[in-house]
Amino acid sequence: MLRLALGLLRAKPSLLAGPAAVLLMAVSVITMFGSLIATAIDGHAGSRLGVIGGAFGEIAMLMTLFTVTNTLSFAVRGQARDMALLRTSGATPAQIKRLIRCQILWLTLFVSPPAWLLGAWGAGRFLEELAARDIVPADATVVWSPWPLLIGTAVTLLVGVGAAKIAARRVVRGRPSTVLVQTAEQTGAGWLRGIAGLLVIAGSVPLVVFTSRQPAEKSAQLALLGSLLFLVAVGLLGPLLARVSIVLLGVPFRLVGRRHGGDAGGALAADNLRGHAHRLSSAVVPIALLVGLSSTFASVSGTLQEVAPSSASAESDIWLRGVELAMLAGFGAVATVNTLASLTTARRREYALLALTGATRRQLMRMLGTEATLTALAGVVLGILAAAPMSMAFAWAATGELLPTIAFDTYAPLVLGPVALTVLTILSTGMRATSEPAVTAVAVQ
Repeated sequence: MLRLALGLLRAKPSLLAGPAAVLLMAVSVITMFGSLIATAIDGHAGSRLGVIGGAFGEIAMLMTLFTVTNTLSFAVRGQARDMALLRTSGATPAQIKRLIRCQILWLTLFVSPPAWLLGAWGAGRFLEELAARDIVPADATVVWSPWPLLIGTAVTLLVGVGAAKIAARRVVRGRPSTVLVQTAEQTGAGWLRGIAGLLVIAGSVPLVVFTSRQPAEKSAQLALLGSLLFLVAVGLLGPLLARVSIVLLGVPFRLVGRRHGGDAGGALAADNLRGHAHRLSSAVVPIALLVGLSSTFASVSGTLQEVAPSSASAESDIWLRGVELAMLAGFGAVATVNTLASLTTARRREYALLALTGATRRQLMRMLGTEATLTALAGVVLGILAAAPMSMAFAWAATGELLPTIAFDTYAPLVLGPVALTVLTILSTGMRATSEPAVTAVAVQ
């Protein structure tokens, strides 16, 4: 089974490049902050290092769970046809699940050595920066221990196997012949996700109230964690929220399409996105993650600078929030690129059918450009809405006012970055997906 899993990895390296990148980041980050915690336990850098390492480690664990689960689910679904063919050859569902677990094992073991090196290097650099800001003693050094490395690999592998197990259910469910002809669109369990999303929102309301009554420094940390909870709710309610946002944001594109006699691709793109709510939500949620976290960071840093513009403690706190944002943005960017690229590539047959019915490649790219713009706008809107409750709670805790202070010259790049990333990823992937002859693309699918 291990040999077969390795053979499948070699056969489709591009399909598993995204999961490998996410697993590499996960092992690196967990190793990095695990090394800092080990250093704090050894007593070489003061007690505050342990608090910082623990806080960063918690967020790293959450992001690992989110990005690894999201990325591996797409990778497993991309192999659905291969797994269905194996089942027609006599493989049992249990063997297919074991094969997928073996793939995750190979990938995790493959990325672990370079991830350990990156994590150890990152821990040293981070500790140097902390010492330069007098957060830890100037002579603090990272204490080497094998445990952070092993824990980083073990935790990542555990999350990966769990995510693969969930994703494998859809691959082995039903008859192989059904899997061979069905699309990659995921349906069902909408009401369960909706209830779960509403429960997350209901559970986050007390956290908003609690955050608004805490000191500024503690409230800042709670604001970022609370925003993650609201973004989880956005992910669970994704299909519904995505459909509503596209209906509203698509109005101008439909009006432009009618004015041009239906020749413009806006109406087609808006209707197409609205009709595939689940696919759209898979693309929108990573964008909302980036924008939501960026919005919370901009609110926290801008408000802290207003409250204590010359405070060394405030400057250090803002720097720490910036490091958190960079880490989260790295995870979010990889998840966004992988999700958008996978979704766009999976639609090759759709593009080919449109080409066979008379659509030119220029028209297809114009449609994709409109879809990319609508998807990015939907992610921006949902990200800002998800960040609003905790940002307002922090502003109330720090200043007694509901509206936070935001430096728009800093905030604008944080929002425009995910938009540019979305459009460039969809268009570049779409160009590759439409480059082969339409007849060939239809036959391959």
